[in-house]
Order: sequence, then C-alpha cells, then structure tokens
Amino acid sequence: MEIKGKVLFVDDEINILKSIKRGFLHAPFEVITAESARDGLRTLEETAVDIVVSDYRMPEIDGFQFLKMVKERFPEVNRVILSGFIEKSVAVESLTRGLASTYILKPWLNEDMEEKINHILSMRKVLKSRKLLGVINQIENLPHLSNIYQEFMEAVNEEKSMDRISRIIQKDPSIATKVLQIANSAFYGLKNCTSIKQAAITLGLDTLQDILLTISIINTMKWKVEQMHRLQEIFLHSFIMNTHLPHLHRFIPESHYYRTFPSVGLTYDVGKVILLQYFPDRYQTVLKHLQRHPEKDFYESEVEMGFEEVSHQEIGAFFLDYWNLPQIFIETALFHHTPEKPSSQYNDIIGLTHLIDSLIRALALEKEVDPSRYTFDHIPQKVIMETVYAIGKKLTKPIFSDIQQ
Repeated sequence: MEIKGKVLFVDDEINILKSIKRGFLHAPFEVITAESARDGLRTLEETAVDIVVSDYRMPEIDGFQFLKMVKERFPEVNRVILSGFIEKSVAVESLTRGLASTYILKPWLNEDMEEKINHILSMRKVLKSRKLLGVINQIENLPHLSNIYQEFMEAVNEEKSMDRISRIIQKDPSIATKVLQIANSAFYGLKNCTSIKQAAITLGLDTLQDILLTISIINTMKWKVEQMHRLQEIFLHSFIMNTHLPHLHRFIPESHYYRTFPSVGLTYDVGKVILLQYFPDRYQTVLKHLQRHPEKDFYESEVEMGFEEVSHQEIGAFFLDYWNLPQIFIETALFHHTPEKPSSQYNDIIGLTHLIDSLIRALALEKEVDPSRYTFDHIPQKVIMETVYAIGKKLTKPIFSDIQQ
C-alpha cells in the first residue's frame, strides 16, 4: 500500500491517541501522535509532516493557540482542528482566521475522518505538483491579500463596532475609495454613498467583506486598460455567483450552507484573474480557441490546449491555499468545472457552483436559455427559472469602471 503522507494527531488524552492509532492502522497514511502542544511542536521540528490534526481542549496550550504557532512556524503543514459540537464556534473561528483548513467534530467515524484526510492529502499533491509549481514559479512576486482585509476579518470575528470596522478600511485611502466605488456601482444600486460606515450599514458586513476581498485580490496587481473589460467580466460573474449560491443552497435538505464563509462563491474563478494578470498571452490564446469553439467553456478549451493540471482551476486553488482561505474556498475553485471530484462534504456547494456558472455562461453568450435543461436535486424548476431571469438582469450591471493604482 502506498503511503500518501504523514499525519500528526495532537491530543492530551492518551486513550484517544491509542484509539486513533488502532483505527488508522491500515490507512494509506502514517499516523504520528503527540500528547501535548509542546510535544507536537517538537515533533514538527524533527519530522516532515503533511497534516496536523489537533484537539481543541488541551491544558496549557489549547488547540487554537497551538495551530496559530504551527501556522507561524510551519506554514506548509495543513492544519485541522478537532472539537466537540459545543465548541463548534471556536472551530469555525479557526477557519475564518486561517489557522485551520477544516474541522472535524467529535464524536467522529473513522471512515469519515480517513476520507477527509485522504482528500486533503490528494489536494496537497495536486497543489504541489511539479507541473503546477513550474507555472507558479514564473510569477516573480506572488500576490497577497492586504493586511486591511485580514484586520477587517479579525474585527468582524471579534464583533467590533461598525465605527471600528470602518476605521480599519479607512486606514488605506486607496482601498476605501475603491470600496465606495463598487458600493455605488449599478450592481449594488447605492447612490451617493460617501462613507464606509454608511456602506456597511446599508449593504451589510457580508457584502462589505465581498467587496473588500475583491479589492484585496486585485489591489497588488497593475492593470492595463485593455485588460479592464475582461477583469470586469470575471468579477461580475463572481459577484453573480456569490449572490445566487446561498439562495439556491437553502433548498438542499440536511446540508450546511457555510454562513461563516459568505464570500465562497466570489473566489471560484480567481484563477482567471491570475492568468489575465501574469499570463495574458495564454489568456488571449484560450479566448481565441473559445471563439472558434463557442460550444466549449474556458476550462474545456484549456484542457484541449494542453493545460490540464495547470488550468485556471488549479492555479486559483493554489492561491486560495497560499492566502490561507478555508478548504471550502479551495475546493470550489479547484472543482467547479469537475463537480464529481470534491470531498463529499462540499458536493452540494460545488455542484451548485457548476450549475450557476453554466447559467451565467449561457446567458453571457446571449443564448436563449431553456431552464428545463438545468436541474438540481430538490430545487424546484420555478426557482431555476427565477434564477435565470435574475442573472440576466445582473449581467447588464457593471461592478467597477476603473481600478488603476
């Protein structure tokens, strides 16, 4: 049996560690255990580990603090937090702060945990492939999310006042100006909004987060005038996706919509932004292929042209992982054109992303869309029809007109 990687389990209860060792005796990964956070850190210094799974409740240094140390000292290690249901809010917070990629609730089934770990290891293999890294290494300075965005997320998680949150954005006049520009765009319908606080109150913090995340992605890049139309198109589609994903997801029974991650639909096509900025010739070549083969989508054209394994899906997922966004973001980017591949916990979200993306593409091509051709379990056909109509209206409303530095 091929060993896919090494997984370190950290828990102060010896019996749980023994149970884990027995339960994963025949798993396709090596199990290493540590009885405390300090032991876990020593193990990481001595051994190359792929994944750390840490219990939350531990003496001296709890799982939250431990994963923060791991992130700072061993950023290449994937981090998972293990917690009881009563501590679920803490587990979710570890995701929103980028301390963990996902969480596992107690009690767990060994087969479920093994599936999650195997999937994380498989994703790590994809995102660290020599072929993909060969493309990424052509980028001289990797783009990063702004410190303003990180501060904003921390303030929201800590439920700081609207005044405090507004002041964080106003620290950077350039970012604040762009936030107001998008808030006043035809897409959102605000008119003459002159303050960040007013935008936050009127649009809500979730929408403000979407806008700030968008600006964080594009703000460290230099955009040429001729690229603006394509950038506008990418983000218009992404904002439409982010608007309709939660609306359709509420029809899925016994499925969790990740309210803590309201921007998950916004970053699904971020790989196209990277291509447009750093590989414009390749981007244009794919578009020319699409013009000759309008029946195909962007991803299918990439595959036909030999970019499989280094498509906008893999490139987008790489950067979302690099930016420490939760696994749900990474998988949505990585599998939105291949919805049969994600882990079972994200099947519904990614399946819906694929559906909405298909509707957007059909409408953007000015096709007459027959909603009966588009179905999804548990979603009434009437809702699909309403979604088609709503997307059609949104496609005429630009997000921004100028984002030059």
